[in-house]
Amino acid sequence: MNDIPAILGGTPVLSEMAGIVKPSISDYTTPELMDRIEGILKSNMVTNGVTVKELEAAMADYLGVDHLVAVSSCTLGQTLAIAAAGLQGKKMIVPSFTIAATANAAYWNRCEIIFADLDLDTYNMSLDHLEELLVDDDVAAIMPVHVFGNPVHVAEIEALAVRHGATVVYDAAQGFGADYHEKRLGNNGLFEVFSGSPTKHFTSAEGGFVATNDEKLAEMVKLARNYGVLPNYDCVIPGLNARMPEINAAIGLAILPGTDEFTTNRNRYAKMYQNGLAAVPGITFQKITPGSYSTYNYLGLMVEPTEFGMTNRDLEAALKAENIATKVYYHPPVHQQTAYVEIVGRQTLPNTEYLADRIICLPLYNHMDSGMLESICAAVRRIHANSDDVKKSLAAKLASV
Repeated sequence: MNDIPAILGGTPVLSEMAGIVKPSISDYTTPELMDRIEGILKSNMVTNGVTVKELEAAMADYLGVDHLVAVSSCTLGQTLAIAAAGLQGKKMIVPSFTIAATANAAYWNRCEIIFADLDLDTYNMSLDHLEELLVDDDVAAIMPVHVFGNPVHVAEIEALAVRHGATVVYDAAQGFGADYHEKRLGNNGLFEVFSGSPTKHFTSAEGGFVATNDEKLAEMVKLARNYGVLPNYDCVIPGLNARMPEINAAIGLAILPGTDEFTTNRNRYAKMYQNGLAAVPGITFQKITPGSYSTYNYLGLMVEPTEFGMTNRDLEAALKAENIATKVYYHPPVHQQTAYVEIVGRQTLPNTEYLADRIICLPLYNHMDSGMLESICAAVRRIHANSDDVKKSLAAKLASV
């Protein structure tokens, strides 16, 4: 491998494009799974069948929670659970460094959304800013996000919530299989909601999972996912069609046994990335919350332009020439997105904006070839070593458009 970046005419480090994610569905498409799917189709019970119940029981056992309710998406799971918790129309604190779906779930419950800033080390909700926001006695709930699968400071957040009389509910979309103080996520707050979308390390192709130790809330979500209609067709709460299809549950059951292997691998690969880029100035990785075990659903790092020699966007373009896909999760942060500027108004969250302008995520899979990973590190190193020429090349291309 030569030291000339591909964007300057060198040979790309990879012969074909490496995506930012690589779902494991194809790895688990076994004859047993296909037989189960065929059985579902032949039964004509493609929803409201036994497979969803089987997945719910298996996932609840894995997490060590009393109740788990499968739904058609994480966003709908959050939306229904917030309603079941009686938080509709209340003030809710949410982070801005997340996908818009987090805030959307609060919005569809008519919640008054208050955006919290983040901690630049963990990328999670800032405890200091949260405490400032909780001075408002009308705040009813806090919805932290375990960013990229890195558990938040659960104990500190819940202590603040108790002190101020707020309910804690968690967006755990990327956190299935993560631990906080040797306990699985899913056991914290009133509820935690996981995602089974294809971009997640554990997937059911699509889906969401509401985990709770509150029986009443679980029963309310089960009712609400089926229009809020009782068996006698009396609608007792305004619900939705948020049922998980049986085929999605079958996929989840097939992939669930691999979860621990996935998280172990991802932590190992993250360490390899950290070692491979340790000598590169201007690169800092997300720090994992003390006493926690992350899923590393995404591998996030921060690029300091003055030290690295270019912006994260420049690095993104240079890596694309190397056949390496990246993502700038999450830019723009939610508080700067059109809908929420209109809903909440313009505001400044300094740490969130600082990170959003510097973040980049590198490819990370459940199973990853070490040679590919080293090639990606080598690409970053040689791009940095030639940063002045890379920036000139990118500027020239932009000027020619």
